[in-house]
Amino acid sequence: MPQVFLLHGLGADHRAFQRFERFLPEAWDIHAIDLLGHGDAPKPEHGYALEDHADYVAEVIAEVDGLATAQEVPAGPPVVVGHSYGAATAVVLAANYPNLVRSLVLLDPVLRLDAPVNQSAGNATGQMMRARREGTLDEVVPRLFAREGSALRSWIIDTWQQMAVGVIDELDGSWPDYAAGVTCPVTIVHGDRELGGSGTSTDGLFPQAKLVRVAGAGHYLHATHVREVAAAVIEAVAATTSHEATT
Repeated sequence: MPQVFLLHGLGADHRAFQRFERFLPEAWDIHAIDLLGHGDAPKPEHGYALEDHADYVAEVIAEVDGLATAQEVPAGPPVVVGHSYGAATAVVLAANYPNLVRSLVLLDPVLRLDAPVNQSAGNATGQMMRARREGTLDEVVPRLFAREGSALRSWIIDTWQQMAVGVIDELDGSWPDYAAGVTCPVTIVHGDRELGGSGTSTDGLFPQAKLVRVAGAGHYLHATHVREVAAAVIEAVAATTSHEATT
């Protein structure tokens, strides 16, 4: 039975995968968890670098699998699926804790979220971060996510308001530096750049990765194109499982 951990993106929480999980096999052991500073996870004043996020996820995996420490090797390492900042966290996790990751599925990973261009007033992420600090999410979200449904917009406002401001203050975009240290299989599922998706911007980081484009999808592809993204995850998990079964 495959074990799968789902990591949400910046400003979200485990509920980001609530509907998505219904499209995955019931027999799977699925765990959608909150990153540090989000949802029900700890919200310390400081300590939100990507390595901090990865260390926390490693602790959760170790606890779920009954390991004494995160350095132990579980009976069957899980597949880790991450969206956006969750994908960045997943890459650091796989590089620092190769014993805990069977394979990675990266959903619309974004390069250098901490770069000035991504925090500028003209960038959607930058506008969201400013709105969180200034308390204007109710004004900004409907404009930035006009293409999304009202339910998704309401959820985005709710989760961003719950997120610790420290996550934004210590936003870490260093995950591409860890890509070379990832030895497990990688699948990248991306949306269209013109619709807000990452496009092929991160493909070069993992030359051996399987690339899946979800036509017509933007950045929140796991919420708007659930069937297509779930199919890509199912295929990635099956490929890893069958590969290990023959080795």
